[in-house]
Amino acid sequence: MRDALCTGYPLWPEFDSSMNSAFSHFAQKLHNYLTSSAGKSPSALQQNLQRTKLVDVQRRIGIYLRALWDFDFAIQPRAGDVDDRTGQTPFIKDGCIHLPNVYRDIPLDGGDTVPGLDIYRAAAAHASAHIVYSKQRLPAKNFDELQEALIGTIEDARVEALAIRRFPGLKKLWSTQHSASPGQSRTSGDYLARLARALLDEDYVDEDPWIGQGRELFATVGDLQDEEIARDIGLALAQELQKKKIRLNILTSTHSAAYRDDNRFLWELPQPDAGKEPLAPSTFFESKYFSIWEFARFGSGGKKKSPITFYDSKFLFAEESRPGIEEHDEIAADPESDEAARKISKLVSDKPQIRHAATETYSYPEWNFRSQIETESWVTVREMKPQTGDLQVVDHIIEQNNDLLSRMKTLLNAIRYGGVHRIRKLEEGDDIDINAAIRAQIDIRSGLQPDARIMMRSMRKTRDISVLLLLDLSKSTNEKVQGQEHTVLELTRQVCVLFADAIKTVGDPFAIHGFCSESRHNVEYYRLKDFDQPYDDLPKARLAGMTGQRATRMGAAIRHATHHLNRQQSRKKLLILITDGAPDDIDVRGTEYLLSDTKKAVEGAGRNGINTFCMSLDPRADEYVSRIFGARNYMVVDHVRSLPEKMLLLYAALTR
Repeated sequence: MRDALCTGYPLWPEFDSSMNSAFSHFAQKLHNYLTSSAGKSPSALQQNLQRTKLVDVQRRIGIYLRALWDFDFAIQPRAGDVDDRTGQTPFIKDGCIHLPNVYRDIPLDGGDTVPGLDIYRAAAAHASAHIVYSKQRLPAKNFDELQEALIGTIEDARVEALAIRRFPGLKKLWSTQHSASPGQSRTSGDYLARLARALLDEDYVDEDPWIGQGRELFATVGDLQDEEIARDIGLALAQELQKKKIRLNILTSTHSAAYRDDNRFLWELPQPDAGKEPLAPSTFFESKYFSIWEFARFGSGGKKKSPITFYDSKFLFAEESRPGIEEHDEIAADPESDEAARKISKLVSDKPQIRHAATETYSYPEWNFRSQIETESWVTVREMKPQTGDLQVVDHIIEQNNDLLSRMKTLLNAIRYGGVHRIRKLEEGDDIDINAAIRAQIDIRSGLQPDARIMMRSMRKTRDISVLLLLDLSKSTNEKVQGQEHTVLELTRQVCVLFADAIKTVGDPFAIHGFCSESRHNVEYYRLKDFDQPYDDLPKARLAGMTGQRATRMGAAIRHATHHLNRQQSRKKLLILITDGAPDDIDVRGTEYLLSDTKKAVEGAGRNGINTFCMSLDPRADEYVSRIFGARNYMVVDHVRSLPEKMLLLYAALTR
């Protein structure tokens, strides 16, 4: 045996021969599969390539829905096997549209295909139409499976008809994805697929009496806004379909096209457990906006979910615009609560009553220091309507700082006019420029042609400056200043009140904005006082109502502040940032990423002619703030008591 091992010969030649034969056969089959000889590999590889992933098109789909409905719909991937039809069915839950991770292209007759992107668009448009037009839910316990399927089919047709009235192009998008034919009649699902196509496409020919009856009932509907028609027509057609005595297959009866959802959104959910306590109303009305995204996050016993589960975007509604909900109304936080679900559905669907000025959405790029590229449309900034507070807070700040305010008004009044500026070398002017006249006389006596521009004009300099004060309103501003009684937020409010009151002396246009963030999908931006807005009770109340929350995605806020400053016609533009820490957010690990992005945002502001300056309350700010704003464009305030005075002195120096 030792000899055999040393020489490398096999102990059992017959076993070695069979193994060689097996491996040779396997290698030949693998070779055939990877070449065109088998004829299967090209089609298999092509099928694998003709797929569209949600992660690649999610932002495009969100923009597509925003363009349709002027809403930001929450979109989230759903778990499921790509090859499993049930795992590929979209659904709507808690106001969020859940779409499959992958869609394969759909082959059509004639060799054409429906791209996966079109399927995503159709699915998102159909689900959003449900959210907009399907206001009420039906109790599922009152209907059997066939009745539920037919009511859902009629409701699908109703919301699609309403959407097509508004956007006719959706008809082609949806109708091309229906492939049912009159020859399909084995199960009830086949009939439902044929009915769905017949109600959507009037050119589809189907001689079945039951299909004709469904078309006739749907065509006689006077008002498609009436949601009762889905129940009435669905029950009538279910009774007639049962007479056919065909096999019921609920798996194929719940949907007829790849883009349609499973209609769970249409049915009332079970009542919540009696022992489950809802969240306090303050959880939802932390600001003046109600968010379905927040509703979903806090729906499970008040515990926040992991940041990984953040939705791509969210619905936002102004508190004053929510019909039927007063300031102190309470909404149960349990996502399975019927009352909460009905109120949410009503909020989403009552679009004409929503004030769109309450919130605006913007997309901005962000710099990735690892790849050294700027990713377009990576961050979503939402302009939120600020809360208001007690005006006595502002009055109290002014009373406590009357002496400082008087001194600063005197200083600013002194720099209100910048002196006299002489324009020389004019042929016509107000005065003779003595130096130019002497040079002209010398040229004449030297036999040279003199310069006839010996006049000058004196003009008073006028200030042409726009200033934007950008405030960090992150959660850390709620902490008390070291060794002081007041918080960072209270100190920031004091600075803003004194700054705004003093700057009226020089009459410079100024704005006060604030920001906070919670991932790149949600950077909240508050316009407390705008350039063209007088500094009256409303801006003062907004300053009094400032709150600190969430994190600090500074680069996106600077880009949006740059957007507002670019709209000003002033010759000089100044952006002053007040913060208590470095850029930070919950979806970013480490500090380098956001530091680099903020630096790029400051550089972008500079290219737009905007001077950026930072006042930091962080004692350790020297480690990073000079790198972001430059060695001469920042100030670290160690003694916070002197911050208001330093702020006004800084303004006087920067705008001289």
